[in-house]
Amino acid sequence: MNDNFDSLKRDDVVSVYSDHILVTNRTFTISEFIAAMMTLIKEQKNQGEWTELKEMWFREGIDCKILKPGAKSWQRGKVRITLEFQPEELEVAEVTEIGKSADTKVVSPLDDLRQKMPKES
Repeated sequence: MNDNFDSLKRDDVVSVYSDHILVTNRTFTISEFIAAMMTLIKEQKNQGEWTELKEMWFREGIDCKILKPGAKSWQRGKVRITLEFQPEELEVAEVTEIGKSADTKVVSPLDDLRQKMPKES
């Protein structure tokens, strides 16, 4: 895997493999994840543990400065918490001279979800 993470959009759907999740289901949209995070934040607010400054981490970001290795000075900017996705590198099937791929079955990450869904008659 590489270090190229992609920012996710609000209507993207994520399915996690772990039982340690922050939302009610293993499969959720980014909007649902944000809503669940906001619920956790509100609970902390009610307990006096959450402040507007902490909330800014998820919205417009907070002012900061960063020092990168090899840089001569700090760079000012903002930092914000986002949910990102890093795709796994896919194996490429060998192609025969005729132009047909070798006997390779394409497996979709949604196959397990499709199997669980009721089939239409």
